[in-house]
Amino acid sequence: MTDRLIMTARLMMGAVYFINGFNWFFKIIGPYPSISDFAHIAPPPDVVVAMIQNGMLFHMVKATELLTGIALLSNRFVPLMLVAALPVTLPICLVDVFFVATPRGFVMGGGSIILNIFLLLAYFSHYRTVLAHRGVPGFTEPASAPDSEGALAAAISRFVGPIFPIFGIVAICFGAVMLCWLALLITQYAVHPMSFWEIHRAFAPR
Repeated sequence: MTDRLIMTARLMMGAVYFINGFNWFFKIIGPYPSISDFAHIAPPPDVVVAMIQNGMLFHMVKATELLTGIALLSNRFVPLMLVAALPVTLPICLVDVFFVATPRGFVMGGGSIILNIFLLLAYFSHYRTVLAHRGVPGFTEPASAPDSEGALAAAISRFVGPIFPIFGIVAICFGAVMLCWLALLITQYAVHPMSFWEIHRAFAPR
């Protein structure tokens, strides 16, 4: 059962990140920003657009999402990409939950961090030596030390072990809602394509 939870969560997070990253470069979701939305019109002032105005920053964020999605869907370099995705996932969660502050923001932002943390724990064996409180240099050979795993890794295992399956079910529930939401937006854009600006003008307060 645990293996199926992990595989399902991996595929869900991979699909969510792939779709979000892909949409930046090739628009498939109307309300979400894409490169093409800002070809002739400057972005409005907000947290996300501040990164877009930076130039390379948002490109790097979306490229990380896209590469993470490809890695998780193909089951290649998963432990590496889960760590690489975390600096992207955490700001996504903060912006969606605290700045967007809508049910959609809570589900998408909260779901992203829950899936990311669950999968980090699922692949925890790959990170045990990183948690050693005294590191030993080693380039040509694996690092070894008397406390190669450390007390912290053991404590995390003891704490997470009993609740891990429940955490996995919660993560998958969030992932299912996230994918349903993205599928709805993709279908909506395919049936009735509207630009980022048209959608935001339609819903702007009058």
